[in-house]
Amino acid sequence: MLDEAFVGLPAPTTSPGVNATKQLELAGGAIVFHKPFSGVHVANAIAYGQTDETPPLHEAVSWRLAVALGPPWDEIVVPCVLREYAGEDGSLSLRAIGWPRDTAPTLNPTCCLPAAFFDSLIAQQDRHDGNWRWDGNQLTLIDHGYTFALPRAILNYSDFVAARHGHGAANLLTEERDALTRLLSDSDLLGMARFLLPDRAQALADRAQLMLQRGEVLRPGEF
Repeated sequence: MLDEAFVGLPAPTTSPGVNATKQLELAGGAIVFHKPFSGVHVANAIAYGQTDETPPLHEAVSWRLAVALGPPWDEIVVPCVLREYAGEDGSLSLRAIGWPRDTAPTLNPTCCLPAAFFDSLIAQQDRHDGNWRWDGNQLTLIDHGYTFALPRAILNYSDFVAARHGHGAANLLTEERDALTRLLSDSDLLGMARFLLPDRAQALADRAQLMLQRGEVLRPGEF
């Protein structure tokens, strides 16, 4: 995704969001989505407590964090990098297989528990049913622009976090405790501190610490 050439012209997106998005094809045939920094809807970003620079950055950092944490999170978060297209820098995400608006993953512990943990850790502000894909077997989380929120930022949707608490399954699993411990034991937060603004990196560390202290994923909106 970082080096492969683009081929052809942008295609219309089937589910356009608030921020500008181009559907593109890579030379190897993969379909990707480019969201330029210049295409961020500024008023919407400000409403979320973000800026016009944070959404594409947070898309890529969410993927880097999932990779740093390892399975199962690197298996459910869509790959995303920062890359230029047509002279504009932005995030470039791989197309996820499946369809949106299927609530089945919120009822499946294998999907719901890791998704809720990840959304709680990154302070996902907008996990509605259009922001994941489900193919009947595999869940893929997409759209991580409004994440790494600061305390008291607004929450739009938090479907997996709400579902995990609703199922009475908020207590941390052993692998989740281990992941939080690894994150906090690294002064650079597994590399995330070098990419996030200092206050957002500190908020990430504070959430991880609070989750360990409580022994559970945070409730929706507890940033």
